[in-house]
Amino acid sequence: MAPSAETVPIAFVPGILSLAQSWSVTMPEGSRLVPVEYRPMAAGDVTAGTFGDFIGVMALRLLAVGLRLGASGPWAMGAHSAGGPAVYQCLDYLAQMQAPNGTSEILRSAAAASWLPEEDLETLSAAVEALGGKAPRLPEAVMSFEGSLMPCDVLGWAEDWAKMSDPPGDSWIKQAIDDPQSQWTWDMARECSGALVARCASEPPRHLASISSWLRLHRSPGFIYVAGSRSEKRNKDVFPALRNLAMEDVAQLRIEEIPGAGHNLHREAPNAVRNIIASAVGLPHDLNDVTLSGDLVVTSRAYAPCGPPMIFLMLAMTAFVIFGARRARRA
Repeated sequence: MAPSAETVPIAFVPGILSLAQSWSVTMPEGSRLVPVEYRPMAAGDVTAGTFGDFIGVMALRLLAVGLRLGASGPWAMGAHSAGGPAVYQCLDYLAQMQAPNGTSEILRSAAAASWLPEEDLETLSAAVEALGGKAPRLPEAVMSFEGSLMPCDVLGWAEDWAKMSDPPGDSWIKQAIDDPQSQWTWDMARECSGALVARCASEPPRHLASISSWLRLHRSPGFIYVAGSRSEKRNKDVFPALRNLAMEDVAQLRIEEIPGAGHNLHREAPNAVRNIIASAVGLPHDLNDVTLSGDLVVTSRAYAPCGPPMIFLMLAMTAFVIFGARRARRA
């Protein structure tokens, strides 16, 4: 994607008990963070994993933001951790809205739901009306930063949290709930946890299909998944599952791994994250993006500071690969 002269807005959904604003340090010059923060749902008994669960509401909120941003120009979206499923669900909505009557079906379902706050329904309805019957603009990039996707992301903690009437004693949890800038409550965290288990621990994991369908969508911008190397226990399951989605002719699927970083990529490797975001939305960045083969639909690179020695090594490796490929063709 070519760099844009305009600021690229990036709608972002954070992880559980977190604020999107904490990711502002990763936004490259020429972009702006559009936080999609968590707020309480309307009262109602909703089954986890259904259209109206905690994550489903966040997906509709993200959709409303995306429709508004897309009406003004290019935009992108991303998420971290528990925010991932909201993005994956939103991909389903955006794909559905490319088809005739798809938009009206989503709006009709949302309007019939008692669990969606009236303010959210009005915002979504206004965004849909502004489309004037046209299909919405697709995002320029979709980025998941260790977004919850598979059983390895949720088993062992989320299923426990969903059943706990009181929060665990971890200090960071208390700080998150007590944060005056946050609307998080423990009840919200429980609802979020239950929805995560229902969506990620299903067999097969529900949102692998969402990503697969998105990659096959006409004019899809593709999908970028980013993880830290210290998350190897989950990466060994998630990376192969994502690569399997690219076995057919699909839009580019990028898998990025940041050396030395763990789950909280925005705190542990903000510069690397900033460069990945910049490359995704067509803004200037510091890291060389070397394509070894035009036939590759999966790119998996380790992002690290790129000083002169590293640049020389990358150029030498590229020359070696290209020279070898030419010799092979001649043979």
